[in-house]
Amino acid sequence: MLRNGSERFHLSGSGGSGMSGLARMLGRFGVDLSGSDASNGAVVEELRADGIHIWTGHRPELIQGSNGYVVRSAAVPEDDQEVRECVRRGFTSLLYAEAVGRLSEGRRTLAIAGTHGKTTTTALTVAASRGAGLDPSHLIGGEIPELGGNGYGGRDDLFVVEACEFNRSFLNLRPFAAAILNVDHDHFDCYPRENDVLEAYRSFATNVRPGGTIVVTEAVPMSVVADSTEHARVVSVGASLFADYRATDLTEDLGRCSFVPIAHGRKLPRIQMTQPGVFQVNNALAALALVDAAAGDLDGACAGIRSFVGVRRRFEMRSGRRGGQLVLDYAHHPAEVRAVVRAARSRFPARPLVLAFQPHQHSRTFNLLDDFVDVLAGADHCLIAEVYAAREKPGDVRTVHAAELVDGVRARGTRADVVPELGVMPAMVAEAFTPQSVVLVLGAGDIDSIVPAVLESI
Repeated sequence: MLRNGSERFHLSGSGGSGMSGLARMLGRFGVDLSGSDASNGAVVEELRADGIHIWTGHRPELIQGSNGYVVRSAAVPEDDQEVRECVRRGFTSLLYAEAVGRLSEGRRTLAIAGTHGKTTTTALTVAASRGAGLDPSHLIGGEIPELGGNGYGGRDDLFVVEACEFNRSFLNLRPFAAAILNVDHDHFDCYPRENDVLEAYRSFATNVRPGGTIVVTEAVPMSVVADSTEHARVVSVGASLFADYRATDLTEDLGRCSFVPIAHGRKLPRIQMTQPGVFQVNNALAALALVDAAAGDLDGACAGIRSFVGVRRRFEMRSGRRGGQLVLDYAHHPAEVRAVVRAARSRFPARPLVLAFQPHQHSRTFNLLDDFVDVLAGADHCLIAEVYAAREKPGDVRTVHAAELVDGVRARGTRADVVPELGVMPAMVAEAFTPQSVVLVLGAGDIDSIVPAVLESI
């Protein structure tokens, strides 16, 4: 795949977060590229502005060429009209995860996995690589304008990719080096038991190429990498004195950490993080470890991390029309919500937190209900929308409602209200808001759509 610049690609479902990044990456390589999507959204328009030929709807008559690749998102069935036409013309049909696996062949792939933090850490790894004088390709599950978006085709053989555990997609990769940030139980539609998650991560670790490097934080059970120590080097990041990459002289100013990294006993230049949250320190250390595995200049890598601004919908701070403060974040797992609330408490001390939350998936909300209640109760006022039912069909799981979360939060002494529909959320936020409040808008669904209206009212 991509042996030369003349190969033909058609991407079905181009507007998705992964597929749009792939389109941008392939576009940079100058391949013969087309794409399609069900709707004409903002992402599709951006890809067109980048010069990529994309249409909306099913248009098999527009397919051209032969002996190429048709790549489809998980939402596009194998018997899709355009996919069938491509196959008829001799195209190889691949799912997105399979295509990413093919693209990683022959490249020095740095893969970042973990239940939380992988988008930010992948972006930090790209920023650190560029600071080290490298020009890697990348695929990231979030929008990072300063890095050229969620996909980019670089000059070097280095390929930095976010390794998603959903549907075991990351098992298509054979990375040169990999980071595992944490292993929490999530994606209950794929992993009914916690041991299923651990087994998937164990397989991911064993996929690292012989002689490669596996970076793990102290949060990762060592059983995950126990089977990989004979073929790969395992290095640790964390607070321990015995960690291979650790932070010293750590200070915190309104939630933003500054520290001096130590890499295998060597002191590196101080890093001041731009984003709040102590967890960002481990993210930065993991990025440094990966750049080190790729033989990049670590002093330059530190400079790259210092200059990194952040990822959209990852503690993204916005100012309202009346001077109010809003934080938008993709947090949709209890551990992520907890991290955002703690970071907000540090960044905005003594200010009340109004938390607007949209649960994501009935299976996740049902299985982690008590955990969600505990972390949501850490705010001062919760406004909870109904569950965003992604990838779920009626009858698949027990249905759970916002009222169950609200009842639990109220039982812990925190004010909470049900938001009957997302359209009324901005008005409810405005009613709960005071000049001292900070509004947190959290969730992985479409809750970000309320942000413009909220900013008008605060």
